[in-house]
Amino acid sequence: MHSKITALLPIAPCLLLAGCAIKQPPTGGDIMTDYARSQVNETWGAPHTKGRVAPDWVRSFNDSSLTRLVEEAILRNPDLRAAAARVDASRAAVRIAAASLYPQVGLKGLGERQGSEFSGDVGMGIDPAELGSFGLNLSGGSPDTRSVDSSSQRWVYGLGIGATWEADVWGRVRSKKAAAKSDSMALEATYEYARQSLAAQVAKAYFSAIEASQQAANARETLNLYQDYAKLTGERKEQGFSSDFELAQVNSRTAAARDTLYAAEAAHDHAVRAIEVVTSHYPAGKASIRSSFPTGLRAVPAGMPMELLERRPDMIAAERHFAAAFHRVSEARAARLPRFAISAMGGAGTADLDGVGVLDSINWSLASGVVQPIFFGGELKAAQDLRTHEQRAAASDYTSAALKAFAEVEDALASEYHLKRREGALVEMVSNSGTAVTLGRKQVDQGQADMFTILRLVGENLAAKIELTKIRASRLRERANLHLALGGGFTTAQK
Repeated sequence: MHSKITALLPIAPCLLLAGCAIKQPPTGGDIMTDYARSQVNETWGAPHTKGRVAPDWVRSFNDSSLTRLVEEAILRNPDLRAAAARVDASRAAVRIAAASLYPQVGLKGLGERQGSEFSGDVGMGIDPAELGSFGLNLSGGSPDTRSVDSSSQRWVYGLGIGATWEADVWGRVRSKKAAAKSDSMALEATYEYARQSLAAQVAKAYFSAIEASQQAANARETLNLYQDYAKLTGERKEQGFSSDFELAQVNSRTAAARDTLYAAEAAHDHAVRAIEVVTSHYPAGKASIRSSFPTGLRAVPAGMPMELLERRPDMIAAERHFAAAFHRVSEARAARLPRFAISAMGGAGTADLDGVGVLDSINWSLASGVVQPIFFGGELKAAQDLRTHEQRAAASDYTSAALKAFAEVEDALASEYHLKRREGALVEMVSNSGTAVTLGRKQVDQGQADMFTILRLVGENLAAKIELTKIRASRLRERANLHLALGGGFTTAQK
C-alpha cells in the first residue's frame, strides 16, 4: 500500500493546481489605447436628446404594417437563419473544447484467434519476435511469451476499461474552452447585429416605397394641372389669345410631369420588390404598402458615448473576438509548460491454448506522468508569438470599430438635426408656392399674368413638394440608421 501511495504522490500538485482560475481579458473601453480612450467625449458632439437609449425601436414608428413586415423578415430571411445556424455550431465547438477537461474513458472487448509458427532454437526460452502495432490496436497480447513448441494456437477473450485525464494545471484546456466560448458569444452578437440590420433594411425600404408613392402623387397632381392648362391654352389659341409657342411650352411641361410620374412609379415598384425579397416573398412587386409617412414620432434619447460599447451588438462581437485572441495567447503559453496526466485501466481476460489449458487473469494499472516539451524546432514559441500578434490586431480592430460606431451615431444625430430644419423650411416653401399658384391662376384668368408665369409657379411648387417628400423620407431612413447605430434593440411577437 505504501508503494502505491508513493507512486501517486506526483499527482497531488496536479489536483491542487488544476482548479486555479485563468486570467480574464479587459473589456469595453479598457481594450482601447489610452490615447484613443482619452479622445472619447462624455456626451455626443452633435445635437441630441439626453436620456437612456429606449428599446423596441421598431414600434416607436407607430406603424403596425412596418412592425409586421419586420417580424416576417426576422422569421423567414434565409441569411438570418444561416447566421443562427452558425451560432448553434459555435456552441457545439465550445462543448468540444471543454471535453478535454474531463477524463476520457474507453471500453474494450476482445475476441481473437491467434497462432504462430516458430523455427530456430525452439525450447530454449527465447522470446519470439514482436512486430509492434500496425495502427488500430485491438490485440489482446502476444500469442506466446516463450518459444517452447514449434507452433501454437489459442483463443483470447477479454473485457477491459481504461481512463486517462490530463490535469489542467496551467489552464491550457480552460483557455482553449474560454476562447471557443468567446468566439461563440461573438457569433451571437453578430447574429443580433444582423437581426437589427435586417430590421433597419426593411424599415428603409418601407419608407422608400412610401416616398415613391407620394412622389407619384405629386407628379400626378401636377400632371393634371398641366393638362388643364394645356386644354385651356388650346382653347385660348383658337380664340386668338394664345400662340403656338405658349402651347408648346405647356405641352413640354406636361410631358415632363408625365416622365416624373413614370419614374416615381418605377421607384415604387423597385422598393416594393426590395421589401418582398427581405421578407422571403417572390419579388413580384405586388405587396401593398401604405402611401403616407408615419407621424407623431418622438425624439430619440442617445445615451452616452462609452455606453455604446456595452450595448451595440457589433461592438460586443469585437470585444468577444479580442477575448478569444487573449485566451489563445494563454493557451499557447501554457502549451510550453509541463503536462500532468493520470491514467488507469483494468480488465479480465482468458487465454485458451489449444491442447494445453486455460489461463484466466485480472489486470489493472494506475499511473501518473509529467511531460515537458524540450525541442520542437521553435514551433511552440512561434505559436505563442502568432497568438500574441493576433491579440494585438484584435485590440486595434476593436478600437477601429469603436471609432466607426461613434462616427455613425454622430452622423445620424447631425442628419436628424439638419433634416428637421430643412423639413421646416420646405413646408413653408410648399405652402407659399401653393398660394402663389392659386393667386397666379386668378391673375391669368383676369389677364393680369401670362401663361409663362403660371407655368413657372407650378414648376416651383412641384419641385418644393418633391424635395419635401425626399426630406421626410430621408428623416425616417436616418431615424432607422440612428436606432441601428445606437444599438437599442427590439422585440418581435414571433420567435
